[in-house]
Amino acid sequence: MSSEPTDRNTAQPAAGYPAPTGSPAPGAHPPAGFQAPGAPGQPPYPPAGYPPPLGAYPGYPGYYPPPPPQGYYPPYGGYPAYGYPGYPPPPGPPGAPGTPSADPHAQTAAPGLSGSSAAPPPAHPGQPTAPTGAYPPPSGPPPPGAYPPPPTGHPAYGSPYYPPPPMPGSVPGFPAGPPGPAPGGYPGYPGHQATPGFAPPPPGHSHDPLVYLGVAIPDPSAHAAAVGVEKVKGYDPARDYALVASLTRENTTLNDTRLLPLAKRFIELTPFEMDALRDYAIGKNGVPLADRIDTWGLGYYCTILRGLTLGPLGYDVELINKALAGFGTNETILMELLLCRPGHEIRWLKTGYKLRYGRDLVDAVKSDLSGKLERLYIMALNAQKPTDYPGVMPDQTKVAQDVEILATAAKKRDEGPFFEVLVNRSDGHLASVITAYATRYKSLSKIIKKTFSGNIEAALLFIVHGVKAKRDGQGIWRDAKLMEKSMAGLGTKDQQLVYRILRAHWSHARMKAIKEAYQRRYNKTLDHRVKGETSGPYRDALLAILREADK
Repeated sequence: MSSEPTDRNTAQPAAGYPAPTGSPAPGAHPPAGFQAPGAPGQPPYPPAGYPPPLGAYPGYPGYYPPPPPQGYYPPYGGYPAYGYPGYPPPPGPPGAPGTPSADPHAQTAAPGLSGSSAAPPPAHPGQPTAPTGAYPPPSGPPPPGAYPPPPTGHPAYGSPYYPPPPMPGSVPGFPAGPPGPAPGGYPGYPGHQATPGFAPPPPGHSHDPLVYLGVAIPDPSAHAAAVGVEKVKGYDPARDYALVASLTRENTTLNDTRLLPLAKRFIELTPFEMDALRDYAIGKNGVPLADRIDTWGLGYYCTILRGLTLGPLGYDVELINKALAGFGTNETILMELLLCRPGHEIRWLKTGYKLRYGRDLVDAVKSDLSGKLERLYIMALNAQKPTDYPGVMPDQTKVAQDVEILATAAKKRDEGPFFEVLVNRSDGHLASVITAYATRYKSLSKIIKKTFSGNIEAALLFIVHGVKAKRDGQGIWRDAKLMEKSMAGLGTKDQQLVYRILRAHWSHARMKAIKEAYQRRYNKTLDHRVKGETSGPYRDALLAILREADK
């Protein structure tokens, strides 16, 4: 059992500008030379009565569009749910310009390059608008650094799961493997809605939704809001900051009754509200909120609150930096952060790392690794994993080719083809390869265990167990087993337990699915297991995170 460590390691928002007298004719644009205030470095806010410029999102440029009502998918051309890393294919005949290739080997665009011609949401008179019930744009421009109203509560991990129809075999000797899992869905979890309200991406991410680990996130390159600016509609960070400020190293102990309420409050905040609180803390005294929490010296309790404070992307950025820092590399963290990730999440991770540490993540990995592991992770950082599109089934001819490629590579103990297939194929294609391989030869997992060892074996198994259709095709069963692995044996691996629970909890639907998979696998609840392995405020904070997913 792990014990809790005892060592102590008013400016107002800008007023809205009145609309010009009269409204322009439908389809007209603001008069030449017009300039209205907007976000720093962003296009001017168009006055009321004018449509947004061509290609702009309805509402206000540079800011987050209002979410669609619960139960609706984003409007045509909008950003998809977490399970759709990239744009969905626009309508059109096969092979028409702008239609994503059905080739599961097709490569996604490199960061910053156009890889899709999906149209932006319509914004002009006569064009479709967001579904009824979306938030209307404000009457005036938002103050610098402000967001529009965030989605209510925590968005679901993905869209509803619909079992795909059976697909007949098309290659002699190979059964047709199952198509990729329904994007973002889980068997037995009908009714989960698509992640609402994605922001238009900043330059360099022209086709990447601002979504990370299943939730919409703030633009990491956005300017901080000044104290007094309402960055998130209806959220005042002053009260939450006052609670943090009341705790100091001198007056805070592990028995402090304020610790659990603070943890619960941080768990409730959305990534946008936490972003506003971080800005407020910097504006008040110049000290980052996460660094202030560290001064309390309350062991893993502070570790948890620091992670909550950094948010989904910021926490991953810090984790991967720690994995590469000092002597040696934490290959387990690299594996869990870089493998089986959608291309847009890899690109956001690279962007966040560069913004925080001023260094390219690819260069950092190259300087820390060498040989086969370097090759594997640089391949993952290239973010060439194709996207699965609804209704596009894997090409069974290419599935059969990959099965033979892997079989030949296994005989030669050549890891190169395994890297190429497992890293650079879509999840749906890989699920079919795994099924076909088991039918033609034997379990691909067993082949990997027999052929490779150490970090290479662990990394390849992590990918296979994350996509194989025998379980859920989305790594839920795998992640439940990793939770147990953090606590099994003599002593709890507290660092692993903390980051695995934190990273899973951003999406409540995923956290709930992991908990249910854990209970089916081990005949006990994850909450009960964690409670028996931890203590003090550290235990209370972890249990509060786990229970939040049940709400």
